Amino acid sequence: MSRLALYLSLLLLLAFAIPASAQYDAFGPGTFKNPYPLMSYSNSEDGISLRAVGLQRPAEPGPDQDPPAPGQEYVTVSLQLTCDPSRSDNCLVASFDFELAGSNGIIYPNAMKEDESAFDVAPGAEAFGDISAYISSDDTDLVLLFYHWPSIPYTFPLVFATELAPEAAESIPINAKVGMIARVGPSSDLAFTGVFNRGEQLVALGRNADGAWLEVNFGWVPAFLVQAEGDIMILPITSTFK
Repeated sequence: MSRLALYLSLLLLLAFAIPASAQYDAFGPGTFKNPYPLMSYSNSEDGISLRAVGLQRPAEPGPDQDPPAPGQEYVTVSLQLTCDPSRSDNCLVASFDFELAGSNGIIYPNAMKEDESAFDVAPGAEAFGDISAYISSDDTDLVLLFYHWPSIPYTFPLVFATELAPEAAESIPINAKVGMIARVGPSSDLAFTGVFNRGEQLVALGRNADGAWLEVNFGWVPAFLVQAEGDIMILPITSTFK
């Protein structure tokens, strides 16, 4: 195999191996690991900006909806959508583009009728609406999932927090000293989640026990490849992987 063919093969491997969630970094975090904060706008690439503005839990089902089953409760997430004025047509977002998920790992479908549009907004205008679901009463850390094909594939939705996130106990700004690969955990034997360029600014959120690896938004990076603006050993231990 020629050098050019090998180089092209490596580029294709990188393109398919990096999760789509990492590819949306230009518009904000919006991932399960780091969802868009409450009241923070996203950009879905096609002129649609969304934000979650509130959560009502429990909420009261409407007159045409069933009461929650035992062990369930009904919740409502309030949304705001803004349609970019540069669009030539309305921003159309259907109710079935949204689902809820929580720490139990269950995805709850939107309880609104599937043929009912949640938003139909003219360019330059904005609208408010609600997304509701029946969830397990013991579920926590609810997030809102937004899919809008073809700009946002179903496999990697944009993720919105539905409550104010607690402040991290400690975090430290870091800078990549070289181009580097982020892994799914603190080991070079694990699959990678994305790449960072030399000089890219990141935030370390945690570490492994000996501080050799640091957790960032999109995975784990070796500590010796970054310049930390503080003592990394004050970071919480967020993995015990060996």
